[in-house]
Amino acid sequence: MGTSCLQVRRPGRVMARAGPLCRSAEGASSSPLLRPGFENSSLLTWPCGRRKIEPRVVGGKDSELGRWPWQVSLRRGKYHRCGASLLNRRWALTAAHCFLQHSDPSKWTAQIGELSSRPSSWKVWNFYHRYRVKDIIIYPQFGGTSLKDIALLKLSSSVTYNKYIQPICVLTSSSEFQNRTDCWVTGWGDIQEDQALRSPYVLQEVPVSIVDSSRCDYALQQPSFLSNDLNDMICAGSEDGSRDACKGDSGGPLACEKKGLWIQVGIVSWGSGCGRPNRPGVYTNVSRHFNWIRTLLARSGVHRPAPCLPLVLLPLLSPAFLLWLPDCT
Repeated sequence: MGTSCLQVRRPGRVMARAGPLCRSAEGASSSPLLRPGFENSSLLTWPCGRRKIEPRVVGGKDSELGRWPWQVSLRRGKYHRCGASLLNRRWALTAAHCFLQHSDPSKWTAQIGELSSRPSSWKVWNFYHRYRVKDIIIYPQFGGTSLKDIALLKLSSSVTYNKYIQPICVLTSSSEFQNRTDCWVTGWGDIQEDQALRSPYVLQEVPVSIVDSSRCDYALQQPSFLSNDLNDMICAGSEDGSRDACKGDSGGPLACEKKGLWIQVGIVSWGSGCGRPNRPGVYTNVSRHFNWIRTLLARSGVHRPAPCLPLVLLPLLSPAFLLWLPDCT
């Protein structure tokens, strides 16, 4: 990374994070879902945003399995490249810039329900929740810059939920989260600028504050760029730079809690370096793209996974072969 240029959070890792969880519905409704306590905004799916494993320590660096059950590791080949979040059994949300150079879905897989970005290849269980990516859908107006930096991934088969795998909530509006100081960002990115996450490559978590757009614009000193569409972005971090996302966290979720549910407010997108004072990270505003997300999910439909013969044979197969089994949906 350079030391003074704007950077997207390219395949790498996070500087600090932590998070929420949500149980996903079987699909997206054709119209937003209204829930008690959410009178000013509506949910994409339901149930969602509830985690079954509560944190023991707040503000730590290493996470615990199940704290962020919607966290996805997007992998090209054997290695983690970007983060993502699970929306329901077949769809995940991430950043469009992750696919600028590699957009062939057959080259990507999604690892869910795993704490390490490099799980042991000798444990067959680690491959039970690794899914091939069937389609990569880039937001139509994304032009390779940091604007409209959002993409949807359709998985080749339905995800099975458990206490370590759940979907996150998405709202029609995130304006109420402005100036919140208790949101979280998670990922396997760099822990400092130019310092990669070390073995055992455990998911990182960090609490961050949401920064209002005017302060964000001033802090980044890029008014000509940000003024294109401030509402499309959210800034978050800390004034001293000690809490931030970084290279490799791209595509991961920025999440805030409301009424016991965890809501995805942003997607890790870019920043001016990592962890610099008065240089907050920049995130794609998820609610701005709510209708686009809802339309695609509603068209596709989602079905509960059905048992199939290959699942019975899984323990007898080598881990490398599991990814090439036929879909069971």
